[in-house]
Amino acid sequence: MRRRLGRRVAALGRAAEVVDASVERLPFPDASFDTVVGTLVLCSVPDQQKALAEIRCVLKPSGRLLFLEHVRSDDPKVAKRQDRIRPLYNLVGCNPNRATLTAIEAAMTIESVKHGEVPKAPTVERPMIVGTARR
Repeated sequence: MRRRLGRRVAALGRAAEVVDASVERLPFPDASFDTVVGTLVLCSVPDQQKALAEIRCVLKPSGRLLFLEHVRSDDPKVAKRQDRIRPLYNLVGCNPNRATLTAIEAAMTIESVKHGEVPKAPTVERPMIVGTARR
């Protein structure tokens, strides 16, 4: 995937460095980024708290996290289905039943959050949040 991304960046004529690293062990100095963007990441990391702590470390004191994540449903019936299907989803590294917003709130200050649905996704993957949080 890293090579493919590198080729796409080069084809756009952009100067960018592609770094292949775990979000739980980012190879960057503390307080080195104004913004971190995470898209459908926190459902797949083994340890959300550790990932969010690492994101917090690399953010500057006034830095922010932009996130888009699918999350545990507020509908009890869908949430129960998410719990039942989670072992199958774990085979591809996904946990569709996580309370990701709660984890982000514990690590950072939420600035904005919108609840919605991932279009055309299976019911257990549809609940979605998009928003910003400050370090």
